[in-house]
Amino acid sequence: MPDAPANPSLPPAHTAVQIDLGEGEDIIMVLRPHWLYVALDRPMILILAILSGVGLWFVGDSAKLMLWAPAMIWVLWQFAERASRRYILTTRRVVSIAGLLRQKVVDAPIANVRQVTLFRSMPERVLGLGTLAFATAGTGGQDIIWRLVDRPKQRFIIARGALDQTPGINE
Repeated sequence: MPDAPANPSLPPAHTAVQIDLGEGEDIIMVLRPHWLYVALDRPMILILAILSGVGLWFVGDSAKLMLWAPAMIWVLWQFAERASRRYILTTRRVVSIAGLLRQKVVDAPIANVRQVTLFRSMPERVLGLGTLAFATAGTGGQDIIWRLVDRPKQRFIIARGALDQTPGINE
Protein backbone atom coordinates (compact mmCIF):
# COMPACT_ATOMS: atom_id res chain seq x y z
CA MET A 1 0.00 0.00 0.00
CA PRO A 2 1.46 3.40 -0.90
CA ASP A 3 2.07 5.91 1.83
CA ALA A 4 -1.22 7.45 2.84
CA PRO A 5 -1.54 11.22 3.10
CA ALA A 6 -1.23 12.73 6.56
CA ASN A 7 -4.74 12.23 7.90
CA PRO A 8 -5.62 11.92 11.60
CA SER A 9 -8.38 9.43 10.70
CA LEU A 10 -5.89 6.90 9.37
CA PRO A 11 -4.74 4.12 11.67
CA PRO A 12 -1.23 3.97 13.08
CA ALA A 13 1.16 1.75 11.11
CA HIS A 14 0.82 -1.13 13.61
CA THR A 15 -3.00 -1.24 13.41
CA ALA A 16 -4.48 -3.82 11.07
CA VAL A 17 -7.22 -2.45 8.88
CA GLN A 18 -8.61 -5.97 8.22
CA ILE A 19 -9.47 -5.41 4.56
CA ASP A 20 -7.55 -6.13 1.40
CA LEU A 21 -7.05 -3.04 -0.69
CA GLY A 22 -7.30 -3.33 -4.44
CA GLU A 23 -4.81 -1.79 -6.82
CA GLY A 24 -5.18 1.97 -6.78
CA GLU A 25 -7.50 1.88 -3.76
CA ASP A 26 -6.57 4.32 -1.00
CA ILE A 27 -7.89 4.62 2.53
CA ILE A 28 -9.70 7.88 3.18
CA MET A 29 -10.84 7.26 6.74
CA VAL A 30 -10.63 4.57 9.44
CA LEU A 31 -12.75 5.08 12.54
CA ARG A 32 -13.88 3.41 15.71
CA PRO A 33 -16.82 4.37 17.86
CA HIS A 34 -16.02 7.01 20.45
CA TRP A 35 -15.14 5.64 23.91
CA LEU A 36 -18.55 6.84 25.13
CA TYR A 37 -19.99 4.03 22.98
CA VAL A 38 -19.51 1.93 26.12
CA ALA A 39 -22.16 3.97 27.94
CA LEU A 40 -24.42 5.10 25.12
CA ASP A 41 -24.79 1.91 23.08
CA ARG A 42 -27.27 0.27 25.42
CA PRO A 43 -28.74 3.01 27.63
CA MET A 44 -31.19 0.77 29.49
CA ILE A 45 -28.39 -1.54 30.61
CA LEU A 46 -26.39 1.53 31.66
CA ILE A 47 -29.32 2.67 33.79
CA LEU A 48 -29.53 -0.79 35.37
CA ALA A 49 -25.78 -0.72 36.07
CA ILE A 50 -26.10 2.68 37.74
CA LEU A 51 -29.04 1.47 39.81
CA SER A 52 -26.97 -1.58 40.78
CA GLY A 53 -24.19 0.75 41.91
CA VAL A 54 -26.63 2.81 43.95
CA GLY A 55 -28.05 -0.41 45.38
CA LEU A 56 -24.60 -1.28 46.72
CA TRP A 57 -25.04 1.39 49.39
CA PHE A 58 -28.20 -0.22 50.70
CA VAL A 59 -27.45 -3.95 50.69
CA GLY A 60 -25.39 -6.19 52.90
CA ASP A 61 -21.92 -7.41 52.01
CA SER A 62 -23.08 -10.78 50.70
CA ALA A 63 -25.38 -9.19 48.07
CA LYS A 64 -22.81 -6.65 46.84
CA LEU A 65 -21.08 -9.14 44.55
CA MET A 66 -24.41 -10.08 42.97
CA LEU A 67 -25.02 -6.42 42.10
CA TRP A 68 -21.44 -5.45 41.21
CA ALA A 69 -20.37 -8.43 39.07
CA PRO A 70 -23.00 -8.08 36.30
CA ALA A 71 -22.29 -4.36 35.97
CA MET A 72 -18.54 -4.94 35.65
CA ILE A 73 -19.03 -7.79 33.16
CA TRP A 74 -21.26 -5.52 31.07
CA VAL A 75 -18.71 -2.69 31.09
CA LEU A 76 -15.90 -5.05 30.04
CA TRP A 77 -18.10 -6.53 27.31
CA GLN A 78 -18.90 -3.05 25.98
CA PHE A 79 -15.22 -2.09 25.82
CA ALA A 80 -14.46 -5.34 23.96
CA GLU A 81 -17.39 -4.73 21.60
CA ARG A 82 -16.12 -1.21 20.89
CA ALA A 83 -12.62 -2.55 20.22
CA SER A 84 -14.04 -5.01 17.67
CA ARG A 85 -15.57 -2.25 15.56
CA ARG A 86 -13.88 -0.58 12.58
CA TYR A 87 -15.43 1.78 10.09
CA ILE A 88 -13.48 2.23 6.87
CA LEU A 89 -13.95 4.50 3.87
CA THR A 90 -11.71 3.97 0.86
CA THR A 91 -11.72 5.48 -2.59
CA ARG A 92 -13.72 2.43 -3.75
CA ARG A 93 -15.90 1.22 -0.85
CA VAL A 94 -17.50 1.72 2.53
CA VAL A 95 -16.88 -0.98 5.15
CA SER A 96 -18.17 -1.75 8.62
CA ILE A 97 -16.55 -4.50 10.72
CA ALA A 98 -18.05 -5.47 14.07
CA GLY A 99 -18.57 -8.39 16.40
CA LEU A 100 -16.96 -10.35 19.17
CA LEU A 101 -18.47 -13.81 19.04
CA ARG A 102 -19.56 -13.54 15.43
CA GLN A 103 -17.88 -10.93 13.25
CA LYS A 104 -20.00 -9.14 10.68
CA VAL A 105 -18.34 -7.39 7.75
CA VAL A 106 -20.47 -5.19 5.50
CA ASP A 107 -18.65 -3.97 2.41
CA ALA A 108 -20.37 -1.90 -0.27
CA PRO A 109 -18.82 -0.43 -3.40
CA ILE A 110 -18.87 3.34 -3.07
CA ALA A 111 -20.34 3.58 -6.57
CA ASN A 112 -23.48 1.83 -5.22
CA VAL A 113 -23.91 4.11 -2.21
CA ARG A 114 -26.69 6.56 -2.97
CA GLN A 115 -27.18 8.28 0.35
CA VAL A 116 -25.33 9.19 3.53
CA THR A 117 -27.46 10.02 6.55
CA LEU A 118 -26.32 11.62 9.80
CA PHE A 119 -28.33 10.72 12.92
CA ARG A 120 -27.77 12.65 16.15
CA SER A 121 -29.87 11.98 19.24
CA MET A 122 -29.98 14.57 21.99
CA PRO A 123 -27.22 12.88 24.06
CA GLU A 124 -25.10 12.52 20.90
CA ARG A 125 -25.50 16.22 20.05
CA VAL A 126 -24.56 17.28 23.57
CA LEU A 127 -21.46 15.04 23.47
CA GLY A 128 -20.42 15.92 19.90
CA LEU A 129 -21.13 12.43 18.56
CA GLY A 130 -23.29 11.02 15.78
CA THR A 131 -24.15 7.98 13.71
CA LEU A 132 -23.56 7.80 9.96
CA ALA A 133 -25.63 5.48 7.79
CA PHE A 134 -24.98 4.56 4.17
CA ALA A 135 -27.79 3.38 1.86
CA THR A 136 -27.02 1.55 -1.36
CA ALA A 137 -29.04 1.33 -4.53
CA GLY A 138 -31.86 -1.18 -4.46
CA THR A 139 -32.39 -1.40 -0.71
CA GLY A 140 -35.04 0.15 1.46
CA GLY A 141 -32.80 1.13 4.34
CA GLN A 142 -29.29 1.81 5.50
CA ASP A 143 -26.89 -1.03 4.76
CA ILE A 144 -23.83 0.24 6.61
CA ILE A 145 -24.00 1.97 9.98
CA TRP A 146 -21.13 3.74 11.72
CA ARG A 147 -22.33 4.12 15.31
CA LEU A 148 -21.37 6.88 17.74
CA VAL A 149 -18.43 8.44 15.91
CA ASP A 150 -16.80 11.67 17.00
CA ARG A 151 -16.84 14.79 14.79
CA PRO A 152 -19.84 13.43 12.84
CA LYS A 153 -20.38 16.54 10.67
CA GLN A 154 -16.75 16.43 9.51
CA ARG A 155 -17.03 12.67 8.82
CA PHE A 156 -20.28 13.25 6.93
CA ILE A 157 -18.65 15.90 4.72
CA ILE A 158 -15.68 13.61 3.98
CA ALA A 159 -17.97 10.69 3.13
CA ARG A 160 -20.23 12.85 0.97
CA GLY A 161 -17.16 14.22 -0.83
CA ALA A 162 -15.93 10.69 -1.55
CA LEU A 163 -19.32 9.80 -3.01
CA ASP A 164 -19.38 12.92 -5.15
CA GLN A 165 -15.93 12.12 -6.56
CA THR A 166 -16.86 8.56 -7.54
CA PRO A 167 -17.72 8.17 -11.23
CA GLY A 168 -21.17 6.84 -12.03
CA ILE A 169 -22.99 8.04 -8.91
CA ASN A 170 -24.79 11.13 -10.14
CA GLU A 171 -25.04 10.28 -13.80
